[in-house]
Amino acid sequence: MIKIDKEKLGLQDYFYIGYLYLIILGIVSDAIFYGVFGISYLNYTTILDALISPISLLTNNWYISLILAIMFWLMYMYFNKWMFKLYAYFREKKWYQKIYNIEKWDKRYEDLSKKENKFTGLMFIFFLLFVSMRTGMGIGIKQKYQSKEIVPNYSLIFKDNTRLDVRKIGQNSAYFFYFIPGEKVITATPITDNLKQIKILEKKEK
Repeated sequence: MIKIDKEKLGLQDYFYIGYLYLIILGIVSDAIFYGVFGISYLNYTTILDALISPISLLTNNWYISLILAIMFWLMYMYFNKWMFKLYAYFREKKWYQKIYNIEKWDKRYEDLSKKENKFTGLMFIFFLLFVSMRTGMGIGIKQKYQSKEIVPNYSLIFKDNTRLDVRKIGQNSAYFFYFIPGEKVITATPITDNLKQIKILEKKEK
């Protein structure tokens, strides 16, 4: 087995790892989100879209970033404390002491508790939180628009100058995803080949 020495990883290596991480995160989270609506998102995306997607979502929605940060911190603290509490409970049991070398495991847990670099675990926890959030968003949006009237928030001006008011669900570099009022399925329209303008509609005062 080949072991990676973290101390030998350079800035370029971390950059490459982060690059792959964002791509995988973007592909998985978007595939699940659009999959809720029955769309095979992999047919509509590119590597660049996958890379930018998580960053764009977090920077454009500060409340999502805040919720993720709080959930991430709570989950991280919970699992850390749970792991050490579980070991502290079992290490007092005679049957556990007979199976395991307590001194050896005490040393391991002591070293683990002192480790400041828990980068892999942090990335995994964030991955789970982000994917779970996107899944919840997809399910929530689908249920909302199946039971309530769809109110348009964007106006699409096509190249033949026809206009269509729609409810935006998402967008990448090549496609615009939206609901047409009165319909229950998402439409994906190529931006470059079909659209002339994309306008934000002003919210109507109640």
